Amino acid sequence: MNPVELARLLQNLIRVGVVAQVDHAAARIRVRSGDLLTDWIPWLVGRAGQTRTWNPPTTGEQVVLVSPGGELRAAIALPAVYANANPAPVNAPNLTHWLMPDGAVIEYDHDASHLQATLPGTATLDAQADVTVTTAAALTATAAGGATINANVVINGNVTLNGNLSQPGGKTATMSGAVHFKGAVTSNGKDISSSHTHDGVQRGGDNTGGVT
Repeated sequence: MNPVELARLLQNLIRVGVVAQVDHAAARIRVRSGDLLTDWIPWLVGRAGQTRTWNPPTTGEQVVLVSPGGELRAAIALPAVYANANPAPVNAPNLTHWLMPDGAVIEYDHDASHLQATLPGTATLDAQADVTVTTAAALTATAAGGATINANVVINGNVTLNGNLSQPGGKTATMSGAVHFKGAVTSNGKDISSSHTHDGVQRGGDNTGGVT
């Protein structure tokens, strides 16, 4: 092998480049390194067996090309390397942080033992069996667009409702044990609280009629 060819192969063993094109269907990318543009090559993934992950590189992302034998046709792209165009999203040593293109953020702070998800859109949990949420302290859920739960729900603890409670017609409410009300209580628009009185009732052993 002549010295020029050997030098070319050695230079191509490891190169730094930028993703130029992405073929999501084929799971292949083309990488530009200097004046060179690779053929369609695979990128390194976290898992690719019975457990598989998918988080494709994006155009403009800086990667490392590893070429066995110096042949770029056999190269594999190793994502990724921070660059001026795409700097690190945070710089705190206690954070594991994922930033998405739409601004969504999933972050875990291992110093504070706190998981945070910031979503600009919706979220769905689809479970084919029971879902259990256990918390030693208060549970806080905030949803600007509201939340819908299609499931039978059991709450083993006290519930404080800072808002109105509405039950659609045709549904039944069953309560066992003492029920304490503060304020007016109505039934079909009629006041049945302690402040309600009936006309024409005499004291003694007589019973009152229905609410009129």
